Amino acid sequence: MIKWYEESDAEVNRSIALITGEDPDKWYPYGGVKGKDYCKNPSDAWPIICANKISLNAVTQTEDAHWQARITTQQGDWQAGSHSPLRAAMICFLLSQQAQ
Repeated sequence: MIKWYEESDAEVNRSIALITGEDPDKWYPYGGVKGKDYCKNPSDAWPIICANKISLNAVTQTEDAHWQARITTQQGDWQAGSHSPLRAAMICFLLSQQAQ
């Protein structure tokens, strides 16, 4: 099983692209097309968050906030945490997809 917490944003983005039907091999710099950044760009991540009903909560209210994402499906319940809410949501999404 892949430890998504240890993977770079680029690898998380690539894996999500493959799951959602994107072709990351056409992304810049190799294909010249700007790729999606699910871990940092809300307009790329939000459709996945909404479609999969991923909830986001701030675990701490300090400047160094930690975010918790959670998804519940008929197959199970997954949680992921990160300093970035979008990264937490995308890791949570990938964990749920691995189980299928």
